[in-house]
Amino acid sequence: MRFAILCALAVSCLLAGLRSAAWANGRYPAAGQLVVDPADSRHIVVRATFGLLQSFDAGSTWSWICEEAVSPDGFQDPEITVTTGGRIDMGLPDGLAVGDRSGCQWTRVPNLANDNVIDLVARAGDPATVYAVAAVTVNGAFNGLVAGTTDGVSWALDGDLLPDTYPLTIEIAPSRPQRLYLGAEDGNLETGFIDVSDDGGASWTMHDGPAGVDSVYLSAVDPQDPDRVYLRSYFPQGSLYVSEDGAETWSLIDESDVPLTGFALSPDGQQIAVGGTNGITILRRTAGDGGSAFAVATTSSLPVSCLTWTASGLFACADEATSGFTIGVSTDGGGTFAPLLHLADLTPVSCVGDASATSCAAQWCSTAMAIGASCAVKVDAASDAKSDGTGIVSTSAGCACNTVDNPRIPGILIAFASMILRARRHSRLAHSRPAPAVAMPHQHH
Repeated sequence: MRFAILCALAVSCLLAGLRSAAWANGRYPAAGQLVVDPADSRHIVVRATFGLLQSFDAGSTWSWICEEAVSPDGFQDPEITVTTGGRIDMGLPDGLAVGDRSGCQWTRVPNLANDNVIDLVARAGDPATVYAVAAVTVNGAFNGLVAGTTDGVSWALDGDLLPDTYPLTIEIAPSRPQRLYLGAEDGNLETGFIDVSDDGGASWTMHDGPAGVDSVYLSAVDPQDPDRVYLRSYFPQGSLYVSEDGAETWSLIDESDVPLTGFALSPDGQQIAVGGTNGITILRRTAGDGGSAFAVATTSSLPVSCLTWTASGLFACADEATSGFTIGVSTDGGGTFAPLLHLADLTPVSCVGDASATSCAAQWCSTAMAIGASCAVKVDAASDAKSDGTGIVSTSAGCACNTVDNPRIPGILIAFASMILRARRHSRLAHSRPAPAVAMPHQHH
């Protein structure tokens, strides 16, 4: 009887977790972006569909930060970057959120209140310098807004609004920091183009995107050559382009039958990693053709939703259910990947006082049950977790979790979670329409 009760509670908890805002509106648990702190390679931040995941020991341990810690309304696939002091910047439809290094306390940037902040980029070697690009509606029309900071704290608008512009991505040329590239669509979301600035965003020059492409997602600028810039498009098919003349002309590098949801440029700029649901391809630069020629160096069958390449290795976001891990890293150029994060190993962030993320403790139970993590909640004194002495830990989130040492129960719960999540995912894929161009993912290296 007790076992039946526990199973019933587990089912209730799983369903509550799927409905909870902590589950990003019931979406399948997955990672979509990974950023390594430019000043501390052991500090890694991952954006997931159910919050932020953070490690301070190069991936040995991970903590979970719930969406509500950042925004009361949650978030869906925001762009993140790590700035000076390990702070986390996150673009939201209603502004720019800044979290402290711990991820416990979040504030908003007043200058960007109510602006739809779409993309962020930090300057290589100087994470205090960050640019944000937002879409601003004026008289019913889209306009682009670029804002910047040089101290990671004080933000200012750079130049006038860009009329008839819906921004998609922004990049900095590492070897010429005043050179900015902005990928955008016109106000009707029909034609893609690239704006280029050589004065930190004060003025811009427009260039056409590749022929036949309606949306342009700038992906990286070569670390040594400010005129070499990479661009991805998702329609009419997944394509990767390079420009050797500052976005004036474009050459096709690679095409894919699936969206290229992952892109990473090696730290020396000589290799490119691109990937999607059909695996990863590593392209190496070859001599000739003005530097635009590439040859396949390595391939991997690992399906990915993000790629990030640093001196520590090539990081990948994968599907836990099919690949066996959520975050992995390759130190052999993409040949093999070692697991860095299993969802079952997550623990809730531990915060004290009245920090924003103290609310996450109340949601951990339902989240943990759905991802197969331990419900033996490791919470601080500020949490409202209580035990009734029967092996059930309950929280005000209305969820109950089993902590009895029964070897059969964890496997049943994980299997049930996997069944529910896969069913939801397959149903969504079967009935969903292609996402609009402005919603497609992108990552910075």
